[in-house]
Amino acid sequence: MVKLGILGAGIITECHFFALERIPEAKIAAIASIDQSGKTAAEKYGAHYYKDYKELLEKEKDLDGIVVALPNHMHYQGCVDAILAGHRKILCEKPLCIRAEDSQRLVELVQKEKVLFQTAYMKRFNPGFRKIKEYLADMGELEFVTFSIYNSAPEPEVSSHKDLKSWHDDASLSGGGFLTHSGSHHLDLLRYCFGDISKVSCKCRYDNKNGRDYYLNAELEMESGLTIDMRLGRVDIPNLGPQWRPFRGGWNESVEVIGTRGYLRVDNPSWQGYEAMQVTWWFQGMCGPESEYYECNEQWINEFQAFVDSCNSGHLAEGSSSVVDGYRVDYIIEQMRESGRRNGETVELHYIY
Repeated sequence: MVKLGILGAGIITECHFFALERIPEAKIAAIASIDQSGKTAAEKYGAHYYKDYKELLEKEKDLDGIVVALPNHMHYQGCVDAILAGHRKILCEKPLCIRAEDSQRLVELVQKEKVLFQTAYMKRFNPGFRKIKEYLADMGELEFVTFSIYNSAPEPEVSSHKDLKSWHDDASLSGGGFLTHSGSHHLDLLRYCFGDISKVSCKCRYDNKNGRDYYLNAELEMESGLTIDMRLGRVDIPNLGPQWRPFRGGWNESVEVIGTRGYLRVDNPSWQGYEAMQVTWWFQGMCGPESEYYECNEQWINEFQAFVDSCNSGHLAEGSSSVVDGYRVDYIIEQMRESGRRNGETVELHYIY
């Protein structure tokens, strides 16, 4: 049995608990949160409850792994505190840190202390999105790739606690806006499928009230020479009803790949994975396009199964996002914003790790 300690109990841990309930060899042994939902969850799972996550780290020395699901601005310190308390197997929610400088320092500490570390980018574990990587060999030479997300739903309430309600809306605490919250997933996914990014050109729009980016249009040049278009936006549209599928539930996410020998498109109507996603492909020699549907909520189960397997084996499970992957996404985001400040000027990337 793999015993886990959970730091934080905000909205994202609902997905974590959903996954862990479905993994027989995993046990939620301890939860730390100032939110009432943390105490409620601890009672439900028979876990030890702490208000102070540092107390959990000091008292629960027999845990097999730590899940850092604190607010974004606390990720760095939460991971550092876990490592300094002697914990050597950590899963940290994305973004790894809200500053690439902190992400770099965390990589250094993880490597120095030989910590097994997974960054929680769950789209790598989504069966629909994994079809992109699986079908690349059938696509021929890639000519056109686009990643896009449009969201018209209101921002979620990340916590019921008065001290936590506002962090998601504050760019200085969350690390930015839509690019950090949702675009980071696409950056990790496209790196997983297509390799590393060498240059970025980006234009952003910002909310004048809180400084968060809410619209982004970018060109990402890969080390292979391929150019990928990335579009993100929070959009206000009239309520057109459930028949308007692209914005049903307020969420429209897609990836489109065109090559010399085929076409592939992935459509995802729900970031949580509550609805099935559609994958459509049409390759050379086929009479017409074919489609399949996949249960997206498997992404959470697969992600945590990988972490549990890693805790058992002592090695990061294949396909997982490492601490270096987390750092690179954070660094890319900073450089995309730098390009935006320069009105779309191309910025070359120089990774430390």
